[in-house]
Amino acid sequence: SLLLTQPAKIQVILRTEKGQLHTYDVKPDEAVSAFKTRVHRREGVPVSQQRLIHQGREMMEGTLADYSVREMSTIDMTMRLRGG
Repeated sequence: SLLLTQPAKIQVILRTEKGQLHTYDVKPDEAVSAFKTRVHRREGVPVSQQRLIHQGREMMEGTLADYSVREMSTIDMTMRLRGG
């Protein structure tokens, strides 16, 4: 028989540019773009203005697992600079 299991949810911490900490329940296979959309809904920061950094790497595309996001990882959010 075949047992299908869903990836377990983990908690990650988002640190805003103001130093506030917010906890999110995510799955490691969640797309970075989907996580940014969740951050937009909760924090009010447009996806186009978000820069999410984990372990010194900007999270651009792929999944959270691609960036080694694990239980209780901290993701730093900074804002994109405006101008040209």
